[in-house]
Amino acid sequence: MKRVFILSLGIALIAVSCAKDNSANVNQDSIYSIYELFYDEDADKTTARATFRFGGQTGTLLELDAPAGVTFNGEELLWNELTGVHKKEYTGLTTSGNFVYTDLDENVFTNDIGTIDPIGFPTEVDTISMSSAFDFAWTGNPVGPNETITLTINGTTGGNAEIFTTILEGGTSLTLAANKLDNLGIGEATCYLKRTYNFSTVNEGTSEGGRVAVWYTLQKTIYIKE
Repeated sequence: MKRVFILSLGIALIAVSCAKDNSANVNQDSIYSIYELFYDEDADKTTARATFRFGGQTGTLLELDAPAGVTFNGEELLWNELTGVHKKEYTGLTTSGNFVYTDLDENVFTNDIGTIDPIGFPTEVDTISMSSAFDFAWTGNPVGPNETITLTINGTTGGNAEIFTTILEGGTSLTLAANKLDNLGIGEATCYLKRTYNFSTVNEGTSEGGRVAVWYTLQKTIYIKE
């Protein structure tokens, strides 16, 4: 499982190392907004997260200065110093809602978030053979517009991980190629399944714009055999 965890750690360190500033120090119309809602089935927890950057989606992370602020379904999202985002966690599945961001110029931007669409592992799939391709037909709706389905499998061979993904609208399965399964090695493998909806523009935002994303994740241990 090392590769995925190391990659995740690397991403986290990059995020933390990014420069941070306060929104009072920048032009309010140059603030780029990112709104995210995601559910972790294993933790049974939904997280609403808003990120603000100066000058575009890779710009300086911003902490909002009062009276500026951001809410989700009417509840304030608090600044997290470690990750550089404003967020709030909820018990259970919160399928949708709206973000309201008010800047220091008293402009108000409201963005409704798309519904989180559940996804699940194929029923009673506990073992996969590496000797032939496998048709991984998830439970849940087919791929919708602007959606991505991703399955990441952490194997036993040198911390190897293989990623399978599709954006084919209407698709209902992933083809797990035999050569990729063979790379995983024999033994228990941890699988991470994720349905993501991405929209590249916000409904309401500054001249700099923004984006929206929702996703649903879960994991399962399976056995890779010859």
